[in-house]
Amino acid sequence: MAIGKVTKRTPDNLAEGTAKRTRVTAPEDTTVEMLKRSAADSPHTYIVGRTAPAFDAPAVLADGQIGRVSLADFCGRFVVLLFYPGDCAGMEARDPVGFSDWCDEFDAVGCSVIACSTDSEYAHYNWRQQLERTNRGEGIIHLPVVSDRTRRISRAFGVLNEHEGQAVRAMLIIDPMQQIRVEIIGDTSMSRSVDETLMLVQALTI
Repeated sequence: MAIGKVTKRTPDNLAEGTAKRTRVTAPEDTTVEMLKRSAADSPHTYIVGRTAPAFDAPAVLADGQIGRVSLADFCGRFVVLLFYPGDCAGMEARDPVGFSDWCDEFDAVGCSVIACSTDSEYAHYNWRQQLERTNRGEGIIHLPVVSDRTRRISRAFGVLNEHEGQAVRAMLIIDPMQQIRVEIIGDTSMSRSVDETLMLVQALTI
């Protein structure tokens, strides 16, 4: 009967074995590190009460023409600034349409509504044309839709998902002095209530 070789268990052998077991069983990742990476993908800075970052960018204007929109042009008025992931992003891309139906009500309280995504102004233009053809004149976007191709606007407002390269679904209310008064960031599955947004603007005017 063959007898296997017996290795003497010296302190050196014990230390080496412990080190090997530690290397094998040590996790390659930790929950804390995963959370840190997740936060780094979508960094956010609290900006309520601060001056809104200025921007001047290409856009499809309310009349459907391609032009430029500058936040400074709205100084003296309230502004509802809508960020959404993209024109073809599904339900969340319907926000500009829903708010367009209330343009008169917002205008009556001295408020303008602006939408913004990282799509180009040409993508915005084609999307608007498609909506008009599909809906036969209804569901037309009557508000300016800004192009943030450089991601600078979304990043400046702290609503850019760096991992996806798109803005998250967010709504900000900027007062006539260009101060950010309200910021709401929600999951893409949540619908935004237009009438509640209007009530928020009305409350700020009191």
